Amino acid sequence: MVAKISNGFLKNIKLRLSISAIFLLLIIPVFIAFTFYSYKNNYSIYKQNAINLVVRNNEESIRNLIEFLDPIADSVRVSSRLIAANPELINQEKIAEHLLVNLENNPNIVSYFVTSKDGSFRQIQRAYKAFPIGERVPPDGSVYVSWVIDRSRNQKADSHYTFLRSWGDVVSQFSAPTKYDPRQRPFYIKTTKLVKEGKTDEPIVENPYLTTSTKQAVIGISYPIMVKNEMIGTVTAQVQVKSFAHFLMSNKISQNSQTIILNAGGEIVVHPDLSLNFVKMKEVLVPRQVSSLVESPASLAKKIHDANGENFVDFTFGENQESYLAIFNAFPISFLKSWSVMTFVPLDDFMGELNKINQKLILFGIFTFLVITFLTFYLSKLITRPLESLTIDIQNILAFKHSNVQHVSSNIYEISTLSKAIKNLKSTIAAFTSYVPRDLVNDLLSSGKDIELGGESRYLTVLFSDLKDFSSLAEITPSRELLKRVSSYLELMTYAIKEEGGTIDKFIGDSVMAFWGAPLLNQNHAYHACVAAFKTKRRLVSLNEKLVAEQNPPLVVRIGIHSDAVLVGNIGSTERLSYTVMGDGVNLAARLERINKEFNTDICISHSLFKEAGERLWVRPIDHIAVKGRKGELIIYELMGIKDRDLELAPTEIEKELCLLTKKAFNLYLDGFVDDALLIYEDLVLRFDDGLSKAMVTKCRQKSLPKLT
Repeated sequence: MVAKISNGFLKNIKLRLSISAIFLLLIIPVFIAFTFYSYKNNYSIYKQNAINLVVRNNEESIRNLIEFLDPIADSVRVSSRLIAANPELINQEKIAEHLLVNLENNPNIVSYFVTSKDGSFRQIQRAYKAFPIGERVPPDGSVYVSWVIDRSRNQKADSHYTFLRSWGDVVSQFSAPTKYDPRQRPFYIKTTKLVKEGKTDEPIVENPYLTTSTKQAVIGISYPIMVKNEMIGTVTAQVQVKSFAHFLMSNKISQNSQTIILNAGGEIVVHPDLSLNFVKMKEVLVPRQVSSLVESPASLAKKIHDANGENFVDFTFGENQESYLAIFNAFPISFLKSWSVMTFVPLDDFMGELNKINQKLILFGIFTFLVITFLTFYLSKLITRPLESLTIDIQNILAFKHSNVQHVSSNIYEISTLSKAIKNLKSTIAAFTSYVPRDLVNDLLSSGKDIELGGESRYLTVLFSDLKDFSSLAEITPSRELLKRVSSYLELMTYAIKEEGGTIDKFIGDSVMAFWGAPLLNQNHAYHACVAAFKTKRRLVSLNEKLVAEQNPPLVVRIGIHSDAVLVGNIGSTERLSYTVMGDGVNLAARLERINKEFNTDICISHSLFKEAGERLWVRPIDHIAVKGRKGELIIYELMGIKDRDLELAPTEIEKELCLLTKKAFNLYLDGFVDDALLIYEDLVLRFDDGLSKAMVTKCRQKSLPKLT
């Protein structure tokens, strides 16, 4: 009897410990996972917020710096055009008054000067006691300094310095021999080079340098003076580097953050600490390489950025391996300078509040863990007593054995319900086994696998074509004749697609749908689709010659081509399958075909296709278009020819010229120079009766309309 009691007691103890252990084994990982997840989730949120703030600060720095320079560039441009309208001003004293007015109107400009192609030089600059001019300290009362070198009559002319309180109010003046020739300075050389390249309407932004007269660190903005397509000189405004440095210091995102402007060679353009902008080499101050700042996280961030090319860098630095975030962002192409902005910040600047939350989270977790542990032991005691009886009862039921276990009652709802369910189960099985053999009840049934239809996602190129004014042609053409003409067009297009390895999906009346890259893989699917489209266009010329000879209207095909990831495979039902493509990319290709009508073009391709095969094609940009369901706008192009192929696919000289001039006009249109773009488009309309240019003339005029009002 004692042995039986001891045996039952040991079983109860074992079961209770098992349940407790199971509960704890479940709770402990959950508790650890919850704590870890909460920490990681909060850390990710805070880190993402930090990244967003750094990115926003970085982008705002670029935007604000451009807004800082734009008024200066506009001022230089206006001065250039003023002199271009009156070329004699370039060597006249009264131009200095105009320069002084510009200097007074913009406190960020420290000097303003005009350079003539004969080497003459007129400059108005601010006078500072700390910066000698012509090796002389500006006298008391000096506000501005006029520096003139007039080489219009004598190439060996001296420098003439005049210290002014205001225009006409002279403090003192002197002359000195000079070897300074502005034509040998980088700003003049680079401006001359760009003018020779045909870029006569672009400001030149220089890297920081030390001025000849005051040895100040400045950034120059220059603009050519053009008279009858000839550069007669330049206008330049200079801004102190310290103005940029103060701007960067005043726009810090956190106490320890830092923003640095770099050029393409990794040299520091502007550092918030002016002492780190330049380094002395052979008695000359030159821009410092950011890699030389070994005690700053900037050097490591730049090194990682150069290695992996990522604009976002997450790294550790210093003896304590402190975590840092760094963002690199390039100035826009329209800025015409290969500068970038690097912003880096220690992650701890944003994580102080997170650490407090994590401490509270851990304390709350420990308290919760202790409470749950106590409840686990208590509940296990309530569960184990009736659970053993129910376990034995269930085992007997599964073995189809008669059970002598009495009904178990419990105050726990789930156990009480389970006991009643087991009692009903016993009655049910007892009744069921009266009708069905037990061996049959124990058998398991295996199931088969259903057939699944579908395909796979693959990146390929889709083409849609349609005939221009087909509905009108169908109304006036007998059915047999119409069928004959359309069949001739479809035949030549079919051959073109087949020659370039394409797959024709379907014919829809006069329309054709085809794709490249499936079922066989084709790495050059975008290029072959373009070749097939252009073959169709060129071969249609011969067909139209026959039609015209028969006094029939010619056929004009419009084609849209797009590269994208789409679903390809057997699609349909078990009764009917079709090997086809589906997806948003297919819809976009169809839209490109229809958009030809809007721009009077023949073959319209997407930007994604241009990225795939653009270097092998002659194309010209059409416009930005908005696509439903996609963010932003997409650039589309007209296919004008194929490079490095036979004469059938080569563009004519007129088509090549259209490509070059349309690209130039479109770039001006994108950069906001709508009036300049309009002039080019109007010229193309007059010279070539170009349909695309006609459409863009209308767009340019609509966009210019607010300026006219």
